[in-house]
Amino acid sequence: MIMDNSKTTSKTTLLKLMLLRAWKERWTDCQWGINVKTILTRGVSGDVYNLADAIIQQAVVGSGANMLFLSYLKHSLCAHLISHAAVLNRIAKYDQFDKHHCLIALLDFLKSIIDGVTCRGKQEEAILTKATVSLVHWLLQIYECVLQSYAEDSTLQPEEEEVVQRVAVVLERIVENPFLLGVLSIGKCDDPELFIALQKRFNGISNLTLTTGYVANVGAGNANSLTVTDCIRKLVLLEVDALEMRPFDGGKVEPITYSLQPLIAIEVLLNPMCDTHQYVAQLINLKRLKGFTYARLYCELMRGCLIALNNVEGTAKESLLCAFAFIKVPHILHQLHAKTNGAEQQDEATGATYSVEVREAFELLLQDTPVLDYMDMKCACNVVECLLKEMVKLQLLTDTHVKQLVALREPVTAGLHKLDANSAPLTMMLKFVFRVESPLAGILKALSTDCSKVQDALLAMLCQVLTGNSLDLVLSVASVEGKFRAFISGLLKCNDYAKQATTTEIGKAPTTRSALFDVSFMILASIAQSYGSDVILAEGGNSFFEKWVRDYMVERKKTKSPMTMVKQADPMVLEELIMAMNNSEGMYVGLKASSLRWEDICYTIPALVHQVLMAWESESIAPLEIKKMLDGLKAYFSTFAVCAASWLCAYMQMVRQDEQLKPMNMVQQLCSALAGPLADEWQQQDYCKERFGLMGQIVRRMQQEFLRTPQVNPKLRALFPSQQQQQHVVSHLPLEEQFEEAWKAIAERGWLPIETTFLLDTLLQSCGPAWLVEKLIGKLFVCKYVRDLNKTMDIIFAIMHLDIERCTIALLSQLVPMMLLSKAQTPEIVDPQSRVLAKLCVYCIIVTMETSLTATKKRTRGTASSELEDLDALCTSAKLRKIELDGMGVGCTEAATGGASGTEFSLDSALEPTASAWTTEAASIATLKEPLQSCLQTLFRTFAQHIATDELSPKVYFVFQFLSLLVESGRERIMCVLKLLPNGLVQSLLKINATDEMTVGLILRLYDLNTPSGRQFAMSDICLLRNIQMRKESIKL
Repeated sequence: MIMDNSKTTSKTTLLKLMLLRAWKERWTDCQWGINVKTILTRGVSGDVYNLADAIIQQAVVGSGANMLFLSYLKHSLCAHLISHAAVLNRIAKYDQFDKHHCLIALLDFLKSIIDGVTCRGKQEEAILTKATVSLVHWLLQIYECVLQSYAEDSTLQPEEEEVVQRVAVVLERIVENPFLLGVLSIGKCDDPELFIALQKRFNGISNLTLTTGYVANVGAGNANSLTVTDCIRKLVLLEVDALEMRPFDGGKVEPITYSLQPLIAIEVLLNPMCDTHQYVAQLINLKRLKGFTYARLYCELMRGCLIALNNVEGTAKESLLCAFAFIKVPHILHQLHAKTNGAEQQDEATGATYSVEVREAFELLLQDTPVLDYMDMKCACNVVECLLKEMVKLQLLTDTHVKQLVALREPVTAGLHKLDANSAPLTMMLKFVFRVESPLAGILKALSTDCSKVQDALLAMLCQVLTGNSLDLVLSVASVEGKFRAFISGLLKCNDYAKQATTTEIGKAPTTRSALFDVSFMILASIAQSYGSDVILAEGGNSFFEKWVRDYMVERKKTKSPMTMVKQADPMVLEELIMAMNNSEGMYVGLKASSLRWEDICYTIPALVHQVLMAWESESIAPLEIKKMLDGLKAYFSTFAVCAASWLCAYMQMVRQDEQLKPMNMVQQLCSALAGPLADEWQQQDYCKERFGLMGQIVRRMQQEFLRTPQVNPKLRALFPSQQQQQHVVSHLPLEEQFEEAWKAIAERGWLPIETTFLLDTLLQSCGPAWLVEKLIGKLFVCKYVRDLNKTMDIIFAIMHLDIERCTIALLSQLVPMMLLSKAQTPEIVDPQSRVLAKLCVYCIIVTMETSLTATKKRTRGTASSELEDLDALCTSAKLRKIELDGMGVGCTEAATGGASGTEFSLDSALEPTASAWTTEAASIATLKEPLQSCLQTLFRTFAQHIATDELSPKVYFVFQFLSLLVESGRERIMCVLKLLPNGLVQSLLKINATDEMTVGLILRLYDLNTPSGRQFAMSDICLLRNIQMRKESIKL
């Protein structure tokens, strides 16, 4: 070490002596360059011997700068004998601000080299960041000294004015230089203390500017030119987001979006229990991805709902979609407005406040005349007016806006109102949807009180909604208003109360209580059929009905063993039921005479029906006796008929085809009407017709569920041709043709029809996400025009929300790598298809990370991830023809039970920030979990393999497009994904694709500048980009 120091010291001394000699002999800069190389051997930088320090020290010894030494300094820079970092660092140390001529010379020198500042070695990179920040600090010191002088003398000397002009020019050059701005951004994170000192200096300058009123302009000095203070502000308040990055699609916002209507159809139809805050999270995410304003987002949401209502007539979901469009959507807009602190104004006429974005959204909606005209014609009313009235209830708009906006539609709606309202089914549906809110509130209020005090009124209200499709309407409105949980909890409490017999009941009370038990049981059973038993079991209680639906109710995709039900029966109860069946006056009288508890009878009916069926099989009981027994069950309680039908349907799923006819005959008997004396006695019960009608619906659904299974006896298919045709039991078309039919229906319309939604969901369940995504991407690559590509991508993106996590994993882990590996069976990645594919991948990644999937979500169906993988492998077979059009697939449907639970990403934290955070749309720090993390790591390794060569291919350009859009769309939320990029991937990409699209702003956004490694790689990459650009432009220093 001593020898090295002596050598260094001796060479430093030699360089200083050579400088003196050069000055004495007046060497030219070329002579200096030739002679200095006799001391500096090849590959040795003058920075080691402080050459830049020595030259500048000699250059500013006197009152004026020695231009000869400065020429040596510039030549040394051009010859790469010294680094820019060393020069900037040494200039920033000059503190003799009273030597104006030296300052002018140094500033002129900076002006001549500042555009060519770069670094050419790893050691220089770390120095350059601090040197650049120090240089800016030095410039601020000079300007502050000038301001202080002006504050004292109220005027500036000519030399001071020249100093200010040169400071302005240098600051302007720095502000206009993307590379230097990038270096400053890295330096800001690398040395926060120095940057804080910079900010304090800027505060002093701002105060002096206000005090003195002195303003120095940059450039020509016209009114629109920047001031020195403006330049300083840009440098001091510099953020990475302010650095230029070329927008992916030129920063244009698409004029029409095709993703919202399919997204609405999927979420509303397949996930009716979705909470309002989940819709809010999805819509905010979509707004960020698409770059919409909130007014545009609100407009597209309402427009998508109206399009979704186009073909709901006659379907079981029309009430749900109507309730969502006209009741749920206003609540979503209200929560969006509250969460985002939307702009508000005061109505001059009424003095009430209203949402500016909502008003603008309706103005945009009114421009979509074809959609509104068509929906007004179908509904025979003004749909905009219906929406506006709901907005007024939530104080999003005022009555003044209703009048103004309705007046704009008046010329069209005046003719439409002349149509017969009774001929428009949607008109009646809309009226019922709005009317059902009041009865629902009454039912919920009654259910929340003591049932013993209001059982007569409660029974009347519950039976009132059993007529027609009123129950569907009530359930639809309850689900969209977020009152479904309260409704179910109240019914469970009511059912538990009604099954408890009390000794103090007199008069009609026992009869009312029994009817209440029957009605509440069947309404809960109907809910479990329509919405899944999970919505019942989510209450987490241990009531009678929860136990029954968990262990005894037959359900699709949840197979239950019929013999397990039989074994759970109490032998004593079974014996008494058999005695009641053998009663000489019939089963009905026998049940009335027994003292059995109703819940015990429900638990024991499977064993009773099993014994009767076995006796029929062995011909030891006559069919007439079986008919009497079944009639007695359903005459006493419709609930008992439901329990019997549930076991029979579960039993038919487990036996051979030749053993299915007799159980099916028993199910048919349960659905048939009563006759004879038993019917007369049955009609004496309260609300017997309403109860029997609901029981028939429930039993027929169970029957139809069984008819959907592929193991059905052909004779049974012949017995129910109408049901088979109506319910699309099993499609006999190959899977490929089914998908082609579904896509044809979408392509012809440009939106997702109701039937196609269920078909695609069943295709996903039967074939798995990899198969479906491959087919969808195939349709994307068929498109030739950019407009069609964007439209198709929007629709595919929405369809993947059938199971966004598993579809994203399939896309990124299977399909994209296969396309990069040039598999023959996949389309080739070329522009513009590659651009749209990159956009789809990025959208899916961000949505998968940030979508909130709670336990109520349809895609989370409670299966283990290991089972999912096994079932996915099984369900790839094309022989599984289990497709129907209402989303009730069988067989390998467990494969679509959603992604691994516990690995989802939540937007809950993003929905609870402060008001200011929502105003700026600041996102919470996202975390990346499995399986998405492993999938992305594998994908990025695949990217690195394809960038190993120096050839710019379409696949390499796809990687660049992917990273560029990932940064643009995800911003700081995507940093956890960018951390997975392999080291050197961006630099390899730079060497191949150093085009104008590759900017300093993009590179810095690819790294986490808060970590030392992130700053190191970012600095290395922007220096590489700088040198490549300088080589292309042949800049001479």
